[in-house]
Amino acid sequence: MARVWFISRKWPPAIGGMETYAAKLTHALRVRCELEAAVLPGRSNGRPPRMWRVAIFLVASMGRVAFRHADVIHVGDLVLWPVAWVALKRDSAPTVVITAYGLDVVYGRRRGLLPALYAFYLRLAARAIGDSVRIIAISRHTAGLCRDAGFRDVVVVTLGVDPPGEPVPDNRAAPGHPFLLFAGRLVRRKGAAWFVREVMPLMPAGIRLVVVGAVWDSDELAGCLTDPRVDYRGTVGAGELKRLRRDAVAVVMPNIHSEGFDTEGFGLAAVEAGADGGVLVASGIEGLVDAVVDGVTGFLLPAGDSCAWAATLERLLSWKPGQREAFIRGCQTEIAHRFAWPAVAEHTMAAYAPRAVPT
Repeated sequence: MARVWFISRKWPPAIGGMETYAAKLTHALRVRCELEAAVLPGRSNGRPPRMWRVAIFLVASMGRVAFRHADVIHVGDLVLWPVAWVALKRDSAPTVVITAYGLDVVYGRRRGLLPALYAFYLRLAARAIGDSVRIIAISRHTAGLCRDAGFRDVVVVTLGVDPPGEPVPDNRAAPGHPFLLFAGRLVRRKGAAWFVREVMPLMPAGIRLVVVGAVWDSDELAGCLTDPRVDYRGTVGAGELKRLRRDAVAVVMPNIHSEGFDTEGFGLAAVEAGADGGVLVASGIEGLVDAVVDGVTGFLLPAGDSCAWAATLERLLSWKPGQREAFIRGCQTEIAHRFAWPAVAEHTMAAYAPRAVPT
């Protein structure tokens, strides 16, 4: 069995796609290799560790890889690239891979001193290790960003979900109280305020929009609350979120373009929505194109096209229960085949091999 050392600064109790990836992937890899994980847990409030803790973890990890033997060093994200650089300096260098998510590639495009420093830091990474490490990108969109940044060996392995359970009967709200669901962080690129402003006026008067998720941009929340049909519920537990996904007419991910300053590297919530028995409608941009099999696990629509969104949602409102249940069965079958963690672990093991897997 190959000896794999997985190093990540993203770990529960912090909440997010990167944390889920690290925890679920390492669990699935343990039956496929001799795995050791060195991780930095997040804060109890669900936020990531403070920067000073990340800095200490980075230096400590660099020291460990200089002396510890492993066949593969898997670095959790590009922020920790100096760990990969140290590993490659050893006389008998292991295979070194780094997972890239998207934001860790484009963060340097933002305005401000910290993004400018990060842009320099990433350019240094491309010069130091760009020809020597394998990048595991979580989508074709992220892979393109990595190649543009100067990394040569890039393969695509998507994020995953737990295998879906048995499909459940259609238990949506009563016909007189149908609702749509937006579940995600309230930031501009997620498009919640755009959806309220541009799509909700085109929907029948009886349709509500339930919004759940943490507020990262107060302007987004203010934009959502301009429509009295919006019900903002803050953050909710996993069980409640699953129920909302299943009961909503549709789960919407109306992402909008962010001019390159931010990006949806994959869109794990898109896969989770289908796995939980929801019907997903999402913008066909960035990593969402790889997270949604159009017409099978959800529906991809042009970003910013309010008429296309309203037409699709009204069509879903007219579905008979049998149509909905058949769609969900097909959706969950495809997700189990394509996105379950055992499949992701197998693709990751293939990425550890000396030759790149096809993208």
